[in-house]
Amino acid sequence: MIYRLSAFFALTLLAMAGLDAFAQEAKDPISRYAMDLRCRTSTQVDFDKDAKKFGIEVYSDAYNNDGLYVSDSGSLTAVGSKLFKPGDGKGKEPLWRHGLTLTARKAGDKDWDKGKKVGLEVFRDEVNGNLLYVNELGQVSAAAADAVTDSTEKGKVKAPKWLHAMDLKVRKAGEKDFTKDTRKIGLEVFRDENNGNLIYISEAGSFGISAGKLQGELKGNEPKWQYGLELSVRKAGEAKFSKDTKKIGIEVFQDENNGSLIYITESGAVAIVPGKNAKTGDGKAKGPEFMHGMELAVRRAGERDFTKETKKISIEVYKDENNSNVIYIS
Repeated sequence: MIYRLSAFFALTLLAMAGLDAFAQEAKDPISRYAMDLRCRTSTQVDFDKDAKKFGIEVYSDAYNNDGLYVSDSGSLTAVGSKLFKPGDGKGKEPLWRHGLTLTARKAGDKDWDKGKKVGLEVFRDEVNGNLLYVNELGQVSAAAADAVTDSTEKGKVKAPKWLHAMDLKVRKAGEKDFTKDTRKIGLEVFRDENNGNLIYISEAGSFGISAGKLQGELKGNEPKWQYGLELSVRKAGEAKFSKDTKKIGIEVFQDENNGSLIYITESGAVAIVPGKNAKTGDGKAKGPEFMHGMELAVRRAGERDFTKETKKISIEVYKDENNSNVIYIS
């Protein structure tokens, strides 16, 4: 199975989804439906008038039929074409499943009390059964219906289980070598006991989901660095790549605890390829291949119609030549 990586830099989030066709030029994406998701902060007990709401647009990539969930914060998550069901174009009210509060510590910090606490909510997309996670920053990550077991019982929500942590060195774009000054980013791994999904959350609060049915065998080892990538990302309205186009540094590690691949950016965004589907390449690092770009209109929560004022988000699509994973990055 080929995997797709999604990165989003409202606060930079990465997420993965599978598929198998590659594009050479961009075609207009297909707008499917929309939804609004609510999320409590880590300190909010109930959904009240102050609970945050985020607008989510659902698109299909016209070249490969991947499903793309894009939030008004600029975050994006993808579900591969073989697993994504767009329905009849009529959205349905998402079903809230449960909420979670996770804590992520900074690199080198052992004290949980100093960690960043982040509220997350879990919804089921009633069009296709996919599970959608959203955090209080408006970042989203999806797990395809066929790859998860949605077993949340009403009134019997289970707390997440912490599994392990790691500190990862991540170079900035243009930083050639790892040095003593290279940034280290703390990463925590939890299991959502309500469905078996793994949640990787960085010290920045960004997170990625690894679907419960696709986990590798647990081993209990340190992460192993694979290679680094540098990707150019245009802003909305920026027609061509230039010397001024923003560049993002990404490192790729294998979580030796379960075989998963971890993609992490210089700002702490993460994406996961589950252990059962992870490919590590031949040991010879290769540069990414640009495939196409797209610009998506995303309505804010409560915004009924698309207008000239509707927010637009630019997304680049790359192929990771080391393992055929595909990167959506905004």
